[in-house]
Amino acid sequence: MLRSYIAQVTFLCLTAALLLAASQAMRPEGWTLASLYGYWLIRVLIEATLFIAFFEVIDRVPGLKSRVWPVAVTAAVVSLFPFALSITALDLILGLPELDGLTASALPTAPSTATTANGISHIGSFFLEVIYLSDNHLALCLLLTAPKLFVFSTNTQTGTKALTEAQKDTADVADSTENPDLQDTSLVADGTGFGRHLETPLEGDLLRVEAQEHYVRLVSETDSRMVLYRFNDIVAELPGNDGMQVHRSHWVAYAAVVGQSRENGRLWLDLKDGSKVPVSRKYMDDVDARFGKETTAQKKAVN
Repeated sequence: MLRSYIAQVTFLCLTAALLLAASQAMRPEGWTLASLYGYWLIRVLIEATLFIAFFEVIDRVPGLKSRVWPVAVTAAVVSLFPFALSITALDLILGLPELDGLTASALPTAPSTATTANGISHIGSFFLEVIYLSDNHLALCLLLTAPKLFVFSTNTQTGTKALTEAQKDTADVADSTENPDLQDTSLVADGTGFGRHLETPLEGDLLRVEAQEHYVRLVSETDSRMVLYRFNDIVAELPGNDGMQVHRSHWVAYAAVVGQSRENGRLWLDLKDGSKVPVSRKYMDDVDARFGKETTAQKKAVN
């Protein structure tokens, strides 16, 4: 995004400099065509740098952040004075007559007031220079605001789309919770998600995942596969609404758990395929929150 913005601003500055140089009717005495184009390029780059710098600073002011037009207008007005100072200094260094001509025409003829008048004349000449440069400066600032408007519009549309999708996902999750017929069936490996790591789809619903050295074992009711993959990565690809990690090496599907048991002071989850999965202390509270009431009800039913 930043590279694209820099490229757009550079292109706009080059285009503006070429147009301004081409539209100048007369070249200063002794200047070549290359000197004229170089002068306008430097001038436009100074102008653009000041505007963008002030834009970025003002954009961080509370109440103005991400409000493109107020920030752009403020940055254009504030950057006008340092821009006029910079161009005045550049013109004086290069010997251009704009400010000198204004000063000479404004000076009084009386020698006794030369010092005072000279000071007043320079100040007046500078403000005339500001007025003279304002239309050019504001036009370029408007041109450089265009990429910002495009980025803001794109981000707004993207944010709105993401918000809509998030609201849709939330509604889908709520519907699947209230209606069992709408529950997620993504635990069936179909070549997407974790299923893409398998040469052939896993038969049946996934019950548990177990880390074994550099491999991961995927277990369903009727199938079992070994995959060369990181356990944490494959767990991250599993649907969070259908299961949970209960141990550093084990993940279980909620639908697979039929009860809990303790052996030697350690908590185990009993799965419907007859296997047992250990629960580490780190995940014990989450397991109790998820399965505690169901287990208590099962114990009462057995008694």
